[in-house]
Amino acid sequence: MNAIFFEQPWIIGTVGTVVTIATLYGWTQTGNSIALKTAIAFAIATLSLLIVNLFVVSDAEQVRTWLLSAANELQNNDIDKVLKRLSPDCSERVTNVAERMKNVKFSIAKITKIHSIEVESKKGEVTAQVRMNAFVAGESHGMSAKVPRWVALTLEKKNRDWLIIDFEDRDPQHEFMNSSDLTEAFSKSLQGGR
Repeated sequence: MNAIFFEQPWIIGTVGTVVTIATLYGWTQTGNSIALKTAIAFAIATLSLLIVNLFVVSDAEQVRTWLLSAANELQNNDIDKVLKRLSPDCSERVTNVAERMKNVKFSIAKITKIHSIEVESKKGEVTAQVRMNAFVAGESHGMSAKVPRWVALTLEKKNRDWLIIDFEDRDPQHEFMNSSDLTEAFSKSLQGGR
C-alpha cells in the first residue's frame, strides 16, 4: 500500500481526478450541494496526497536513485566511490568482482531496466533485493568488451546509506526466461500436449 501512496503518484492523481470530475459532473447535473462539497473534498485530498508524495522519499525510491548514481560513477570510472558502496560484510563474490573492476576502464555503464526493488525490514535491519538488467562496455588489458547482464543485488541500509552485500549476474534474458508466469504457461502447454 505504501508503494501506491509514495512511489506511484500517477495512480493517486488519476483516481483523484476521475472521482473529482465525476462528482463535479454529478453536481452540474443535479445541482446537489453535497456533490459539490464532495468534489471539493476529493480535489483537496488528491492535491494533499500528491504534495505528501513529493516530500516523502521511500526506501525503494532511495535505492533507485542510489543505483543510477552508482552506474554513473562506474561509467565515469570513479572506482573509489563505487568501492565505498560495498558493505564491510559483503560476500567473497562481491570482493572478487571489486578487485577485477579496478583493472577495467569503463566507457558505458547503465541500467537498462529495473525489474523490481523489494525492501524488507526485520529486527531493525533494512535490506533490499534488486533485480535489473545492466549494460557495461569497457577495456581491460588491451581488450574491449560490451556486456549486457541480468543482475540481482542484495543491499543493506547502514546509517542511511545503502551498501552491497551480495550480487548475482546471469544472461540478460534471465528475468524473461525465468518468469514464474512464463514457466507456468510453458509447463501447462507441455502438459496439454501429452
